[in-house]
Parts: sequence; structure tokens; C-alpha cells
Amino acid sequence: MATQRMPGRERRKQILVTAVRVFARSNYQSARMADIAAEVGVSEAAIYRYFPSKKSIYLEILRHMSRRIVTFWQEEVDGSPDALTALRKMGMTYYRRMMRHPDELKVQFQAVAEVSDPEISTRLHQDHTDYIDFIRGVIRLGQSQGCIRQDLDADTMAWFLDGVGVLFNLTNMLSLKDPFDEATVESLLDHFLESMAAR
Repeated sequence: MATQRMPGRERRKQILVTAVRVFARSNYQSARMADIAAEVGVSEAAIYRYFPSKKSIYLEILRHMSRRIVTFWQEEVDGSPDALTALRKMGMTYYRRMMRHPDELKVQFQAVAEVSDPEISTRLHQDHTDYIDFIRGVIRLGQSQGCIRQDLDADTMAWFLDGVGVLFNLTNMLSLKDPFDEATVESLLDHFLESMAAR
């Protein structure tokens, strides 16, 4: 199978980007390494030079998405005047990213159906633990800054906000609220964050 030669790092990235589309179009169980190879334009053997198994590709996709989300969040914290503003910007950044990359959102939700697999379950657990840890840190920062209520339990609120993100994604995917647009998300976030603000 003829295809353009490219450096190993670029080929690896191409495989991951393509695999997201393949997994989103079907699911983890149905997708085959041959499907990914065909869409990349290389032989199946070439895929195995970069990844030992379909699961290794899937786990790398999940890990990459979660790390990228935390990186974007850190950028919002670094560029915000206070933690409450950062939380709002984090929420909007996450929403906009999911709207721009619907296939990634599908893959994340499909992964929940694979939690009987210990490695996938561990990956998802670590991803959401990382989200919650990060959000907790921002809430505690806000409490130290005096912009977030001191009586709020940072652990509980971080867990809740992570759950809100999951709910927003599900609402969007199932079209439970029409329209579920940026203005709607901003309004919901503002309403919730107002309840967290110190008086």
C-alpha cells in the first residue's frame, strides 16, 4: 500500500487522529486495526510498528485528550485575575473544545461502556481523578483569594463540577435541550458560579 513517508512522530499522531474518527464511527469493540490502517493509508503491519494493539491506541487517545484538557485549564488559570473567573473560562474552554471535536466526545462516552476492561477503567478513573484534583485546586485558590465562599467543601464542589461537565456533554450529544448553545452554557455556568462567589 503506497503512502507518503513521514517522520515517526508525525505518523504516530496521524494514526491517533485517524483512530478517533474510526472509533467514533463505530465503537471500540467493532473497530479493527485494519480499519485504522486503511484510513491512514498504510498497511496493518505498519500500524503495529507504532502501537502493539488496538487497546494501546485507545488508551493513548483517552490519555492524550485528558492531558490536553488539563493543559488548557492551566492556561485559563494562568491568564485569569482570580479563580472564579478561571472556573468560568475553564468551563467555556471545555465546552468549545467538545463542540469543535465531536468525535473525541463520542470516544470518551463510548469508553464508559468498556469499564469492564480493567485497563480502560483505570484510565478513565485516572482521567477524572486528574480533573477533580485540578478543579479542587482552583477552588481552594479562590478561597484563599477571598472570591469563593469559605464554607464550601472544595472536594465536594470539585466532584460536582466534574459531574456537571459530564451532564453538559450528555445533554449536547442527546439534544436534550434545544438550543444547547454557547449562550446557554454561559448562562448555566454564571448561575452556578454566582452561588459559589464570596459575598
